[in-house]
Amino acid sequence: MRRLKTMITAGLLAASVGIGAAQAQDTPPDLRDLVGARAAGAEAALASRGYVNVRTQAGDDRKWTYWWNERRGICLSVTTMNGRFDAITRSPAPDCRPQPTTLPGPVGGPVASGRVEEIRFDRGASSATRRGVIKGYETVTYLLDVRAGQAITASLQSSNRAGYFNVTPPRANEAVFNGSISGVRYRGRAVASGKYKIEVYLMRSAARRSETARFTLDVAVNR
Repeated sequence: MRRLKTMITAGLLAASVGIGAAQAQDTPPDLRDLVGARAAGAEAALASRGYVNVRTQAGDDRKWTYWWNERRGICLSVTTMNGRFDAITRSPAPDCRPQPTTLPGPVGGPVASGRVEEIRFDRGASSATRRGVIKGYETVTYLLDVRAGQAITASLQSSNRAGYFNVTPPRANEAVFNGSISGVRYRGRAVASGKYKIEVYLMRSAARRSETARFTLDVAVNR
């Protein structure tokens, strides 16, 4: 009997370790420092990293909150127990909102609607230039039709140092290039055929102040 109890206890411990390891693997690397943190401080940290609390579900001994990052297109499910973050895992985008978008928006506020334009090259050309103006949370989204394997280059000149752009592949929820992190020049090869999105925006700090940016976007596609 004692041996049976020992085997059962060992099995339960192994299962617990396995579950903990699986949860750790599902937690985005840049958020693992928040697991185990007090909920109040951890929620503020999530907000400072661009996440917005979109809904909450309560259980008997825990609650689940869903957090959406507009710019990165990431939905998180956060489990809170005893006032601390117990687990942070990625969830499908529809769990956070019916129609997710990678467009940036104000923390705790709506996403500003923006102009959408498809870039079509002139006959015989492989590059194009677009100019425009954005203010506050306004965005401009350019659609670029490419084939898998083609090289894409894009560069932005902005009158406002807080002006950037993101690049998102077709049917993807997360940008492959985040200008606020990587700069104002992008070069990459298309991993899939379809319409790539190039989204021009202002950083939140500038958008909150309703600043304006005049920009020039140069785009090229080559074999």
